[in-house]
Amino acid sequence: MTMKMYRSTNDKLNTDSNDLIEELLENTLPIDEKLNKLINSYSQIKLTPDTENQLLKYLITRLGGKIRFPRVGDNNERFDAFIEFEEYYSIVEIEIPSTAILDAPRNLLDDYAVALSRNKIVDKPIIPLVICWDIPNRRSDYWNVISDINKILNLKVKTISILALTLHYWSNIPLDIYSNYYLDVNNPIMEKPIEILDNLGFSDSIGKGYFEPLK
Repeated sequence: MTMKMYRSTNDKLNTDSNDLIEELLENTLPIDEKLNKLINSYSQIKLTPDTENQLLKYLITRLGGKIRFPRVGDNNERFDAFIEFEEYYSIVEIEIPSTAILDAPRNLLDDYAVALSRNKIVDKPIIPLVICWDIPNRRSDYWNVISDINKILNLKVKTISILALTLHYWSNIPLDIYSNYYLDVNNPIMEKPIEILDNLGFSDSIGKGYFEPLK
């Protein structure tokens, strides 16, 4: 009697996710074409189960961090992700798509408070971080909320897009959330990826909507 072996549905989903990530991140296209390919693959990323988290895990791991997602049923872990870098932690809200991004800074305040009080994470600084797909326009209240949090609580909520993370990876430029990526009402522009593009000889117009507001 021959035993038939079946691949589980989860294995198939993981394979699809891994194949897509490999296709998007490990191709040999020039940087500008890589970025455009990733931008144009948004719908495919959303429709392929588990791809968002696996994409983030792939990037963060290769950029020197260790990322984990909350344990199911643990009310102490309200964040979307928690990242450990060598010199600091990042507590993360993930907004893909970015339609509900206005809630992210307020959610991070709760995440931050829980991390300090219940989990007693005090051995390294904790950086609140919003990871998004595209970023809000200049008139969005998101920037005002970020500015108010910094002004009142002296707490800088950082903002970075998936495309900025991939640009660090592709260009082999170290990622430093601690020192970079504070955007607010006065400067809602991710200066580091624009600097990377400029140094590589590409126009920063590629990043409109992803590294700086469209309007």
